[in-house]
Amino acid sequence: MQVTKLKGKLQGSDSHWFLFLLLPFFASITAVRNFRAPWAKNVVWAFVVFYGFTFAIAKENNDTDIVRYIDELKELYGKSLSFSDMINLFRESGEADVLRTIIAILVSRFTSSAQVLTAVYGFVFGFFFSRCIWYIIERMKGKLKWAAVIMLIVFALIDPFWNLNGFRFNSAVLVFIYGAMPFVFENKKSKLIVCYLSVLVHFSFLFPAVILTIYVLAGNRKNFYFGFFILSVFISNINITEFNGFLEKYVPEIFLERSEKYRDEERVEEFREGERGATVESEEGVIIIKNWYAVYYLRILYWSVSTLLTAIYIFGGRVFAGNKWVLNGYCFSLLFFGFANIMQSLPSGERYLMVASLFSVATIIFYLQNQAHERYVAGLIRILVPALLLFIIVSLRTGLYSISITTILGNPLLMAFTDYNLSLNDIIK
Repeated sequence: MQVTKLKGKLQGSDSHWFLFLLLPFFASITAVRNFRAPWAKNVVWAFVVFYGFTFAIAKENNDTDIVRYIDELKELYGKSLSFSDMINLFRESGEADVLRTIIAILVSRFTSSAQVLTAVYGFVFGFFFSRCIWYIIERMKGKLKWAAVIMLIVFALIDPFWNLNGFRFNSAVLVFIYGAMPFVFENKKSKLIVCYLSVLVHFSFLFPAVILTIYVLAGNRKNFYFGFFILSVFISNINITEFNGFLEKYVPEIFLERSEKYRDEERVEEFREGERGATVESEEGVIIIKNWYAVYYLRILYWSVSTLLTAIYIFGGRVFAGNKWVLNGYCFSLLFFGFANIMQSLPSGERYLMVASLFSVATIIFYLQNQAHERYVAGLIRILVPALLLFIIVSLRTGLYSISITTILGNPLLMAFTDYNLSLNDIIK
């Protein structure tokens, strides 16, 4: 009875914000446990902002992009910038997207604090992160099924809040998904503009925008998309010379300049000749990974999602006939996954599988949760549980590189007394 009363107070008052001021981490856990409460998604959003303010850079990550962004902020602070100076700064950045440069300029006008910069990143990232998750939660009917819950956890960990470390691309992923879900599932055409605006967050989202446009023009073609999806699995490499020729003919010059290092034929060959299965692609080139799980946990996720999409094609005929939502999402998932499979033969091309997996998992959740008698795909998930658990565990482990002890035990009232955040990974080691 007392537990019920306490839950009622949390649901109907502002006590969750008082709890947030004391222990943001615990408040976020409380929000997840009270996921139906109207305030839950805002508490999670606020926690991601707090995480941004307490963001830690592990010793192993001293050469990541976010270090460069922090150094740039310190250089800009105190400098007088005219409009032409801002344009030149954007040109010299080597980036075609504008959001990060705008944030750097605005923040540098009043502070050089790395904590403030990463908190602003957390504000942007946290909004789309929380809204994407709660878009699904708010449309899950009835009592949550165990299989849908597992897939919802997977959804949250495909592009988790600690992916703030790669702010541009990972934020663009969430911006695109935030617009794509209501457009594809509910045919809300106004959300299309959000998808296209993701290009301003990371230039490479010109490619997802093209795929979305193909879907808009072609509509649902389930059998054709499934055939394309299966065929894409067997396409190991695309002809980089022809690919570059196509881009140079149709893509604006600014995007060609910024994407040149990803399309360079020598770099592509180096990537393809690397130790496949034991390499990942970074901004600096091919990096050898010793721990097998650090490479395969993502590939296991992609294989698992692909297996589930195939099973839905086999067993989902009755669901498709009575649920346009699932049919729409399924068709778009197949189309996007097919293109993403092809693109993974290029440096950094595997990242598009993150977008494909997010949308596919959202579709799988609605398929599992909102059908009264679905059992075949849920049964398959039982078989895939070990693979999904591996993905969940390794994904959580990667969070230790930027989650600090202050993130877990600190609060906004104490943040003013510290400007150094030690990562949990460094503490463990």
